[in-house]
Amino acid sequence: MDKNTVFADISQLSQYPHEQEVLFDVNSCFKINSIEETETYATIKMNVSNEGQKVVKEYLEFTKEETGEDNAKIVFGKLLCSLGEYDKSKKYFELLLNDSNAEDLARIEFNLGRALYLKSELNEARKYYQRAHDHMQQKKQERTIHFAHVLNNIGIISSDQNKFDEALGYYQQALKIK
Repeated sequence: MDKNTVFADISQLSQYPHEQEVLFDVNSCFKINSIEETETYATIKMNVSNEGQKVVKEYLEFTKEETGEDNAKIVFGKLLCSLGEYDKSKKYFELLLNDSNAEDLARIEFNLGRALYLKSELNEARKYYQRAHDHMQQKKQERTIHFAHVLNNIGIISSDQNKFDEALGYYQQALKIK
């Protein structure tokens, strides 16, 4: 057993103490060694592994390098979206909205807009993109790649709604950002 793995024998607390239940920390990762099945139960032999932690670390480093995003909470929500879990991503970013500092607010709203866009909820998506845009404007945030992404995505929604002149304006603003 890895010294960093948190677990507890909960068989005394269970309604079924004969099952000898053990509760592991949500961050625990296991490597399955074997599975033996009978008609009434399955025995799964496994070892604690830190492979999951390595994969997460590599993913976070890759994402930071590719997108400049270094907030692990935001990266997780983006991962849900990338996996096609748009509803889960939306709910996750809604939770972050209620528990965020002002610095991350615009990025959370942007990613919430992205999840909504991918669910084809264009009006709601635009609302969150616009909120992200407004927060960046209020903070007089430098014109960064994040700001360009917001403008571009508002342009995409405008285009999807056949507002082509409006879309062109947003695309041109995004292109001016270096």
